[in-house]
Amino acid sequence: MEKSIVVPWDFSKRAEAAFQHAHLITKIMVRDIVLFHVVSKESEKSAAEKKLELDAERLLKSYGKKPKTICKIGDIYNTINDFCEAITSPLVVMPLHNSKKAIKVIVGSTIPFYLVQHPPKGLDIKNLVVPIDHYEENRVQLNWVMFLAKIFKSNINIVKPHVSGNQRSKLMKKNIFFAKQLMDPRKLKYGIHTGPEGEKFHKTISEYTKEINGDLIFMMAYNFKEYMDIKDNERSTAPVLCLNPKSLKFVPDKY
Repeated sequence: MEKSIVVPWDFSKRAEAAFQHAHLITKIMVRDIVLFHVVSKESEKSAAEKKLELDAERLLKSYGKKPKTICKIGDIYNTINDFCEAITSPLVVMPLHNSKKAIKVIVGSTIPFYLVQHPPKGLDIKNLVVPIDHYEENRVQLNWVMFLAKIFKSNINIVKPHVSGNQRSKLMKKNIFFAKQLMDPRKLKYGIHTGPEGEKFHKTISEYTKEINGDLIFMMAYNFKEYMDIKDNERSTAPVLCLNPKSLKFVPDKY
């Protein structure tokens, strides 16, 4: 179970979509998948464990990979991160139902969270959307960007806000230059899109992702709350790989 990819499991269709994304990732990052369920009382644990095992068998028949299962007593906000820390998980692939609850789990975590609402569109991750602003912390995401782009031969679509002010502009240019220094020697395909003047950055990210039919959005946790404030029917449905500046315990190294 050490270093497994964790799928928080709530027996829903979105949880199964999360498993499908995890399964796709384990084809290139060879890891086990753990279905992880949290109950609030000891009396609920036995029944939950039986349901987990039944679902694991069903997933094996449907997708050809049987996940491991584990059930813990606690509250979802702390128990997921505690478990992932204990097994040094590189990634949590989580069904996204409620943005406020998701934020409570994600903020402060040292584990990247891959948040999904729908099954994968296909067997590839073709278009990565990589927001870059003027904060130096968002360089953390570039290790994952390089890793996935190299494996899936993805297009890297950098999106940046239209900024005013010399200092912010200078800092953002440094971040773009840093990204180019990583991408150019690896001959990765990338483009850079600047959002319209006056448009909020989280809206730019969503609109641009829809425009290019993006497969995955990278996002720092400090931007995630604003992004999820966009109305459901106006926000892109692409999965979001959400990272904190602390998300460096596992650094992909195969790119």
